[in-house]
Amino acid sequence: MIRKVFTTLSLGLLVFGVPVKAKAYEVNEKLSIEANLTGVYQWLDKRKGDFKDEEKGSVVLDARVTFKPTEKDEFSVRGSFAKGNGLKKVSPFKLSPNSDDLRDDLHNINNRSRDHLQELWYARTFDLPGNSTLKTTLGIIDATAFIDQNRFANDELTQFMNEAFVNNPLANLVSYDYGVAVEWSKGPFSLALLGMQSKTDENEDPRFDKKTYNYYAAQVGYKLETSLGEGNYRVFVFTTNKRFPDWDGEKKKALKGWGISIDQDIIKDTLGVFARAGFQDDDAEIDYKSMYSLGLNYKFKPFGVKNVELGVGYAYLKASSKNEELKHTQAVEAYLSVPIYEKEKLFASHLTFDWQWMKDRLKYEENPENKGHIFGVRLNLTF
Repeated sequence: MIRKVFTTLSLGLLVFGVPVKAKAYEVNEKLSIEANLTGVYQWLDKRKGDFKDEEKGSVVLDARVTFKPTEKDEFSVRGSFAKGNGLKKVSPFKLSPNSDDLRDDLHNINNRSRDHLQELWYARTFDLPGNSTLKTTLGIIDATAFIDQNRFANDELTQFMNEAFVNNPLANLVSYDYGVAVEWSKGPFSLALLGMQSKTDENEDPRFDKKTYNYYAAQVGYKLETSLGEGNYRVFVFTTNKRFPDWDGEKKKALKGWGISIDQDIIKDTLGVFARAGFQDDDAEIDYKSMYSLGLNYKFKPFGVKNVELGVGYAYLKASSKNEELKHTQAVEAYLSVPIYEKEKLFASHLTFDWQWMKDRLKYEENPENKGHIFGVRLNLTF
């Protein structure tokens, strides 16, 4: 087991030579190249349920090229390559213990016969009267960049790994597909409108199998600056057209719901808290009808080491009463992120120790719940 850990992490350590080339990638003030190499190894420790202990790893390389011909125009392309699926294929839980896009996630993305290419878009920013701005983005985009953002629980590469904390699972956010986003901001106020088109998952019924559907979302936000620090308060709504099966698999229904996302400093640059809530209509067959999560983020300097980060979160997700398998899910996660090396903001590396506890409460008499711990280690290199 230990040998597998070092094998996985050594793949990441091989790129410590990359920073030498990092300056070459900064072509000029208009063209920039960013990359992340992330190695993860996780152990699934069964406590109760019909599954067995597992241990799996993955390595992912993400790269983005951004070109800004003017101050108002921006082009961006992002791709990702992965080795391994981690615990995604063997975990018994409804929520994934690693939200990163792994090997299978990066092939035939959204049933589009497209591999590895995640984003390809153009954005234009307009200055409007009254000190307001309007930004439009068009192309292959990621809804998580516009809806349900959170400073303390939004990045699976450096923060929480569990699906419950990276984004609101009930928002049904579409990633890496065709769409357009419009963002307006004035002072502390912001408004985002999003429209995307994607495809449904595979289904035995041809009426629901890989069907094209539309996703629409809107979000209003307010940024609060006080002596405590920064706070962001967001409310969003979403809906789709009728392309999803009802509980009987006979009628087509829409996914729709709303949610909130809050992050607030308690001690500026040191301690912050976050909270999310989500609610979803259950006319269509869904996993969860409501969810609540909260947690904290603490930055400290043990033994003079700067930017050590501790995150703790708890989530409760309640299934629809129509769900014949699942009652509810609980998830707890804690991580400790330690910076290893940083050079002139050109290269940074972090080692994260992660612990998760999950429980799916089921409606089966012979197996009333799946419960277990997931221990993990993550090495992230950014340049």
